[in-house]
Amino acid sequence: MLEAGGTSAHDALLASAGFQAGDIEAVRDQTKQSEEELKQAQEREAQLRRALDQAKATIAQRDKELKDIRQILNKTAETEKDSRQSIEAFNRQVPELELAITAYKEKVTSMISTDGLGGHELLVLSIFRDRLARGEGITEAALGIAGYSALDVEAAIAKQNRHEMRALEALLARSSWRQRLVLRLLGASDKR
Repeated sequence: MLEAGGTSAHDALLASAGFQAGDIEAVRDQTKQSEEELKQAQEREAQLRRALDQAKATIAQRDKELKDIRQILNKTAETEKDSRQSIEAFNRQVPELELAITAYKEKVTSMISTDGLGGHELLVLSIFRDRLARGEGITEAALGIAGYSALDVEAAIAKQNRHEMRALEALLARSSWRQRLVLRLLGASDKR
């Protein structure tokens, strides 16, 4: 009947199945739109998966860094504990060392007899003791009080090892040459 009324055979068949003429096109459009939406949803899902994987990798990296930091903190805490123990041990030794120094000063004072020494000599002895207490070596302290330095002594020793100085010493070993040199230095004429 529909076909007789001028409807195309295709549309007449669709109408007999209960569809109207534009329904198939609408369903096709809906299918294309659904496919497009599915494709966009899949792309969005892939983006979210990549973001999730990247977040997991970042979290794993941060966990590793956190673990490393905790290890460093533990080592630092152990080092600090050891340092504190060392400081406490040193602090316990300080009074003992101070007592030892005081006892040593008293011992040195009692060992050196100052009877018969004048004010200048006592002052020199006190300076010598103070230099030793500051950590100077015995040689440096003694040379410093006498007005010399270790460099002065080294220079004199170096001159002593020179060939000319050894030759002069050999000459001075003979008493006759020694007398001549002393007379010459005093300005007396050599009558021999």
